[in-house]
Amino acid sequence: MNKKDFTFILPAAGKSSRFKTKKSKIFYKHKNRILITRVIDKCIKFTKDIIIISNEKNLKELKINLKKYKNIKFKMLIQKQPRGMGHAINIAMNKVKTKYCSVIWPDQIYLSTITIKRTMDFFIKKKSILCFPVYKKKLPYVYVLRDKNKKFKDIIQTRETKKKVKFGESDCGFFVFQSKIVREKLRFFIKKKLLTTKKTQEIDFLKSFKFLNKFGQVTTIKAGSYKDTIGINFLKDLI
Repeated sequence: MNKKDFTFILPAAGKSSRFKTKKSKIFYKHKNRILITRVIDKCIKFTKDIIIISNEKNLKELKINLKKYKNIKFKMLIQKQPRGMGHAINIAMNKVKTKYCSVIWPDQIYLSTITIKRTMDFFIKKKSILCFPVYKKKLPYVYVLRDKNKKFKDIIQTRETKKKVKFGESDCGFFVFQSKIVREKLRFFIKKKLLTTKKTQEIDFLKSFKFLNKFGQVTTIKAGSYKDTIGINFLKDLI
């Protein structure tokens, strides 16, 4: 694995409506560090190219908090309207020049660097179009569907269905993929409105996975622990 081959994308333009604080949750301080810098500290172990998608409101404070990183090439891009993670990532892909890309949700503060590295290594070894870590847990908010051969088939957000899964494979908010083909296909999927969710009408990045699976292999690897899956959506998620 070569650091120069990877760009990391952090979509950080969300409203954090469930978090119930005045500021965006990415600026919430936990154990003397704000959440987004805890995630950035993981990213810089694997790349010097980081793209952050922000909204206008968060931009100034983000720039202040990024000043301490001296040797990292940050690109700051604006998502003017909250149209979903798929839309944010599509904006970022226009600026990616590396062979591979990684997306990490900026609230995945418990995702271990070991799981990140194992996922990136597995992705390269398998020559996947996209790869991400998973871990089985109770009542997953997002869960993976597999075919009869146990291969990836789809990834489902429970808010978009009436079906609740008691126990299933959850993602960890971290995804690695081939830049060129995903850039092309993501743009096409959005144009054809294949990624628009029924309930929120947002452009969902996860919905692209079942379509990408037709153009290359989407693979998963077991994450190190349940802790890897924890995203900070509510204050109670902080441990």
